[in-house]
Amino acid sequence: MTPTTNSRALAIALAMAATSLSATARHEVSPVMSASASVSQTEVAKAFDNDNTTAWTVDATLLKKPQWIMATVANPGDVQSITLTQKGATADQLRKAIEIYVTYDPMNLGEPVDFTVATDRPTSNTILKFPAKYGAHVRLAIKPGVISRTWNIYEMAIAIEAGDSVADDSGIDRSYLDTSLPIDRRIEILLAQMTPEEKMELIREGWGIPGVKRLGIPDIKKVEAIHGYSYGTGATMFPQVLGMAASWNAPLLYKVTEAIGRESLDAGSIAAWSPVLDVATDPRWGRCEESFGEDPYLCSEMGKAWVNGYQSLGLITTSKHFGAHGAPLGGRDSHDVGFNEREMREIHLVPFRNVFRECRPQSVMMSYGDYMGVPVGKSKELLKGILRDEWGFDGFIVSDCGAITNMTSRKHYTALDKIEAANDALRAGIATNCGDTYNDKEVIRAATEGRLDMTALDDVCRDMLRVMFRTGLFENNPSRPLNWDKQFPSWQSPEHVALAREMARQSIVLLKNEDSLLPLSDDIRTIAVIGPGADNLQLGDYSGKQLPGQIKSVLDGIKASASPSTGIIYSKGCGFTTDDPAGLADAVAAASKADVAVVVLGDYSGHPSIDGEKRPTSGENHDLASLRFQGMQQELLDAVCAGTPVVLVAQIGRPYDLSSASRQTKAIIVNWLPGQEGGLATADVLFGNYNPAGRLPMTFPQSAAQLPLNYNFKTSGRRYEYVDMDFYPLYRFGYGLSYTTFAYSNLRISTLPDGNVEVKADVTNTGSRTGDEVAQLYITDMYASVKTRVMELKGFRRITIEPGQTHTVTFTLTPYDLSLLNVDMDRVVEPGDFKIMVGGMSPDFTAKDHIKDSLGYPEGRGVTGTLRYDIPAAARYEFAITDISHNLTDGSDIVTVNVTNSGNLTDTGQLTMYVDGTRTGDTRHYELNPGQSKAITFTVPSPEGIGSPWKSLNFISRHSSIFHNR
Repeated sequence: MTPTTNSRALAIALAMAATSLSATARHEVSPVMSASASVSQTEVAKAFDNDNTTAWTVDATLLKKPQWIMATVANPGDVQSITLTQKGATADQLRKAIEIYVTYDPMNLGEPVDFTVATDRPTSNTILKFPAKYGAHVRLAIKPGVISRTWNIYEMAIAIEAGDSVADDSGIDRSYLDTSLPIDRRIEILLAQMTPEEKMELIREGWGIPGVKRLGIPDIKKVEAIHGYSYGTGATMFPQVLGMAASWNAPLLYKVTEAIGRESLDAGSIAAWSPVLDVATDPRWGRCEESFGEDPYLCSEMGKAWVNGYQSLGLITTSKHFGAHGAPLGGRDSHDVGFNEREMREIHLVPFRNVFRECRPQSVMMSYGDYMGVPVGKSKELLKGILRDEWGFDGFIVSDCGAITNMTSRKHYTALDKIEAANDALRAGIATNCGDTYNDKEVIRAATEGRLDMTALDDVCRDMLRVMFRTGLFENNPSRPLNWDKQFPSWQSPEHVALAREMARQSIVLLKNEDSLLPLSDDIRTIAVIGPGADNLQLGDYSGKQLPGQIKSVLDGIKASASPSTGIIYSKGCGFTTDDPAGLADAVAAASKADVAVVVLGDYSGHPSIDGEKRPTSGENHDLASLRFQGMQQELLDAVCAGTPVVLVAQIGRPYDLSSASRQTKAIIVNWLPGQEGGLATADVLFGNYNPAGRLPMTFPQSAAQLPLNYNFKTSGRRYEYVDMDFYPLYRFGYGLSYTTFAYSNLRISTLPDGNVEVKADVTNTGSRTGDEVAQLYITDMYASVKTRVMELKGFRRITIEPGQTHTVTFTLTPYDLSLLNVDMDRVVEPGDFKIMVGGMSPDFTAKDHIKDSLGYPEGRGVTGTLRYDIPAAARYEFAITDISHNLTDGSDIVTVNVTNSGNLTDTGQLTMYVDGTRTGDTRHYELNPGQSKAITFTVPSPEGIGSPWKSLNFISRHSSIFHNR
């Protein structure tokens, strides 16, 4: 059948399909917000444009390989059917060729649904019917070799079950809208009027928090915004996060995220599922590109800038993925190593702690992994004890997509079914479920029947409502429905475009510059621009759709910056991931005609997508076993380097093995995934219009065989090297070159009366160009009661220095900066010697015995000194039972214990209650500064509800206890 141009025919077919699905349920066609496909990506929108004369077309030859098309619906719900206006496939072929996936998490498709194929007689449209399944994404996977002709999908309509009608709103006590009342009182007034179904609706995730219309509970529209507003077309796309971390410029990042916040607010999204605070310790992990690198201090400082910039507009941030998500086993996403508490508190919890204590974000996303062997989705230790008790978090917790259901047999086998998983998650305090658990019909039914933990459900609803009241959303809610096609006033504003270019320039790292090949001369005659990334700049994961001409490639930048007399030859050479060598000869020919070849290799992120490429090589769930350039890229570099001098531009979302490239090329720059202005910024550096000063936020190894290889390692009990490879990285953490040179001198270290340590050093520009230097402070605890890291970053400053000028950098170290976790896991400062090092990169060392003694810098590259610190520091906790009250409602007793830190150092602790010798309730955590107190309440339950018959209470901490007899 050739599709009719009458769109009414499709509407009739959809109505008939909905009617045939159920005699009682109501259904509606969901608008599609976005669509993607394995091929013909630029044409896929034609399957959803309500125009039967346009189509997404798959050529018969392409159908010999697996293909797919995926749609994202505007309103997540129970998907019932798909109606296709199509040509080229019979009903029998569709039954055999298609697998239908309905999912909330496109990274975890789950199992395909069972479906039937029917033909609507009046329109000849094809209706694919299946049992309702909740989801936001619908994917048709097409098996190879079944459909033999070219296949056209003119329209693909997705029917979902319509929501229930709004309940009667008469008799509602709306005093919760009274802003003069305390927030806690407003919460209780509102919560008392919510039905179980409404409570479950409040914690359902559907492009944000859906709200509850009957009670006027506002919705919260969210967006992924790590490097730009991603739920639209034409928002300004800044460099991917790892690139911005390479700028080592937190104030500039603040400006970037303030701009992203403005673009989010203009689009009606008020919550960002960002930033990523994971410490990325394995470059094989695909999500390195979203992180701020391998060091907890760098992640903390850049993370605070991200959060403060976005929150400066009154918006909500959701830091993720809590915790230890950035160090998966073998680099495989969410495959846990199983870190102990020491490793967690020394590395992976640090950025979250610093951001939550200092920036007070309103939301956090838990991770897919586990904490101390317990899935994070049920870890009260992590989500209550550490997050809430220690750090004072009082916002709401979001589950990563599918993480709650993962506790069933789908992944972790710690819950028999979704109801048990939901109870575990609620008791851990998870308020919002990205996934298919809280919205599951059986789980909702369990809530109405009291089979869910209703106390825990009320608690997470309180968390959600508290944020809504605190941010004034009941009075003024800027949230608006998502619109993927509209451009908003701040998008692509001159200020934001200029900011994207500046951040891209500051992010670029110069790794090699043999014979001062760079910057390129203005009178260079011919430049060959080669590689799959040369004219296809990849933005990285979680990027919005782009307008025509929005992305400026390296080729675009070179054309704009080169002299009019310079000839430019372009050759793609090969794809990012394909194995076709056909273009190598053309690339070699192009290079042979040029004075220099600029070769752009790296990652394929799928943003923008390219027909014919395999799966992305970087981004969420795209991990690599090796760190070798994929496809024929290394072969291309080998071939081109045979003659002409080569500048390698590594357009990457993670460290790569550049060992061969470092030998073959004259110069190497890393421009990361540099955002929409990245090509122009790269050309600014290539031609010397900008002096590069980016520094590596992650170590670049010689080989993936060395991994993990982080700069802040601990000492070895034997050797460091392999038989066939030494221990050292190819390019170390904090490294980066400039077109000028800097020298360090005059290190001054002084202990101040308050116990802080002031460190000063002079930095002189000894070259002929103005440039930025990133001065970095590292410390080493020379001798301690436990093993400590060989070196740790404790400060950095990016400064601009003119030729011949000297700038003094000043850092302050606090006692906490000098502290460690001792054998009892107490945080203490142990008097002794600390090596203090300030330089333009992480220090040199000799990987042999006495490794700490070998730390330092070559002459002028940094300065090293010793701090003798003689002030011991530790917390000292005192406890007192200050109140015991009786709860007349349930007969329990409420016991209040006051905890005071009378010591001279911030530290954590735990307090456990024993009732008549039996451990009762959750262990409570605390983290207190010197002189700070905290009241902790415990509940002594009453089994009969008429009063608890306890005789003694004992409260035990790590080093002391208090006893109370009735």
